[in-house]
Amino acid sequence: MEQYDDLYQRWRNNLYFASLLVASFTLFLQIIITFCFLEYVPGTIELPTSYYILLYIYLPSALNFSIVIVGGHIKDSDRFSDAFKNYSSILVLSTEFFVIACARNVFTFTITLFVIPIILTLMYSNKMMTNIVTMISFAYMLISSYVAVLGSRTRDLLYLIEVFIAFSLILGCYIITNLLIDIEIKKKEIIKDGAFKQLQFEELIKCDPLTGLHNMAAFYSKLEVMINKGVRPLTIAVIDIDNFKIVNDTWGHDKANEVLIYIAAQLQSGCTTLGSVFRYGGEEFTIIFPEVTIEEAKAMVETAQQNIYNYQFESMPGQVITFSCGIASYTADSFSAHDFFQIADKIMYKAKLSGKNRILVE
Repeated sequence: MEQYDDLYQRWRNNLYFASLLVASFTLFLQIIITFCFLEYVPGTIELPTSYYILLYIYLPSALNFSIVIVGGHIKDSDRFSDAFKNYSSILVLSTEFFVIACARNVFTFTITLFVIPIILTLMYSNKMMTNIVTMISFAYMLISSYVAVLGSRTRDLLYLIEVFIAFSLILGCYIITNLLIDIEIKKKEIIKDGAFKQLQFEELIKCDPLTGLHNMAAFYSKLEVMINKGVRPLTIAVIDIDNFKIVNDTWGHDKANEVLIYIAAQLQSGCTTLGSVFRYGGEEFTIIFPEVTIEEAKAMVETAQQNIYNYQFESMPGQVITFSCGIASYTADSFSAHDFFQIADKIMYKAKLSGKNRILVE
């Protein structure tokens, strides 16, 4: 869930604002209703005015704003987990609606407000949260209905029918919400599976099918990252097999491929503890050595060079394989990855011109 942390934080902030708005709007509405009753329908309120105001304005508003304050404290506190904060953001609204339903049970529609928190659990795509919020909503609805029955609606059959309808609405909302969460979870799984396959495809594109090494595109991509991160020292080696065309013409493509595979394996064996090996193209290989000096890189390449020189290919009796190598270290921040490669590549060609089977450094 880490990738959604910022999004959930914004949702919690929005829900906190919504809960504050509900508390404020409810207070305003209660004042308006009370004023209208007292001013235009005198005698409707049977209780003493001060007691009515205390019971239906002060007490519900105090409870609602207290709930909002507690919810805001939980939202901003580091003592609580994000999962707990997510639950709190929904339950604050549920509890506010419970206070409203108890205080204003004369308006039957108030018990239908409990469908709202259930729907809001869709934001978190959490079926456990939906189940818990639904159970709490049912409990709140039953308690608020019982409070209404204890009041002036003891024998109101119509009210009981309305409660049953509200119960059915909450149950239907719960079922639909769970179905929508299932759909959302499946969509996320499809997206995740598609992203994974895309990564696999991109990785496949970056790989040389013969040697299993990453290719030129991957080389430049990684080198660019190392340069931009400021990795220093940063050393690269450019390797070219000597007389590979003669090997290919003499022994054929299959035998030449064996040479490429063996050299790739030797370079990986000798250099991958501190470097990354790439097949640049044809008979050319490159190695990136992050935080490795030229001297350290040269020592590793020399080990691989010696192993390759001493190896006898059974299918090519008497054939000796050598390579020429140029090694350079990144010294100027203005160099691009391609410029850096060109420096090492030129050193490698100097090694070839000076007799081959050599390793030259910058």
